[in-house]
Amino acid sequence: MEKHSIVESVLDNLPVAVFAKDATDSFRFVLWNKKQEEVTTLRAGKAIGKNDYDLFSQESADYFRSVDKAVIQRGSLMKVPEEIIETKNGREVHLRTVKIPVHDEETGRLLVVGISEDITEQVKSREQLERLNRHLVQANEELQRTQLQLIQAEKLESIGRLAAGVAHEVKNPLALLLLGVDYLSQGIDPGDPNVATILTQMRDAVDRADRIVRGLVDFSSQRALTREATQLDRVVDEVLLLVKHELTRSNVKVSVRIEKDLPIVFLDMSKFEQVLINLIINAVHAMSGAESKQLKIRARAETLEGVVRNEGARTRELFRSGDRVVVLEILDNGTGIAPADAGRLFDPFFTTKPTGLGTGLGLSVARRIVELHGGLLILENRGKEPGAVARLLLPTKIETGKVRTVAQPGKIDEPSKKVDTKTKKLAP
Repeated sequence: MEKHSIVESVLDNLPVAVFAKDATDSFRFVLWNKKQEEVTTLRAGKAIGKNDYDLFSQESADYFRSVDKAVIQRGSLMKVPEEIIETKNGREVHLRTVKIPVHDEETGRLLVVGISEDITEQVKSREQLERLNRHLVQANEELQRTQLQLIQAEKLESIGRLAAGVAHEVKNPLALLLLGVDYLSQGIDPGDPNVATILTQMRDAVDRADRIVRGLVDFSSQRALTREATQLDRVVDEVLLLVKHELTRSNVKVSVRIEKDLPIVFLDMSKFEQVLINLIINAVHAMSGAESKQLKIRARAETLEGVVRNEGARTRELFRSGDRVVVLEILDNGTGIAPADAGRLFDPFFTTKPTGLGTGLGLSVARRIVELHGGLLILENRGKEPGAVARLLLPTKIETGKVRTVAQPGKIDEPSKKVDTKTKKLAP
């Protein structure tokens, strides 16, 4: 077999399109392999001896010619931006092409050799992935909206439970204000030493009532989760104020021990208060049969060690060994968690309370809120002591600047160039 025939056979069996133009003769095609025929739907017999202006539209031919001249001027291999060729049957073919100038020593001709890879399927897969990604983003946004609605619904139930207690707590400072008004309405003696004391008590009563009402209003507000740098002791104080009546009415003794100089945590005050209120009310209900009801709230900082796998694998920001976290614990001395219920505590609509006393959404919503904060909620028995402990792990830093991107196969340095072939020039 002749050398020319061997080369021609090899070229025709390559999985890439190969063509060559004679730059010394108006860039006429001198090579056009089988894959090039398949890609362009132009047979070699119709292309050899022709140039781009004979085969393609004016716009496309101008583009090809400008690239060919740039290759010659550069004198080395050049990557061409992704091209799109529209065939006579309306099919779009995406090509990734490289061109290189070649000197033919036998004839003295200067050739521009092009090698094109058909990446149409890759592009379609990429576009499909992008569409799927958009759909996933939309579905995730819809899921988050639904979750926020669920959080708000559970919050309204909590407000209903707290309403009587809040009204009672506001009634006391209002009664104190009324007493002060009655005393002052009898006349003010400039020398009366009680006036200053009464005014101070009235001012404190207004501040207390205002704090309680504002706390309830903030708690009931409906908005997207917004994390801000927060002192954890401040949140605990606000929550204890809102549930004070429930604790007093149930004869629960509360002790709070928060580590000094606790790191800042990033919380949405309203939504995190919802978590603590739910956990505290649950603890109070669990201690209904205890003789001496004791609720302990503890907070400390820890550095996680020996984390074999990511704790909180469902969270957006995962915990790893060496992470600095704040641990908040709510301990009760109630009945504890039955072994049969341990695996179902966070299931939506699961509740151990009598019918009508709970929807079964509180714990599942609480865990979701904690996860939205990049944290972890664990509920388990205390062990040797009676009762249960709700343990929250909260990150002490918030990562910013994260952007999720969709990987795109192949690097495209410039926008794709669309090439339209002349239908009247195509072979049958």
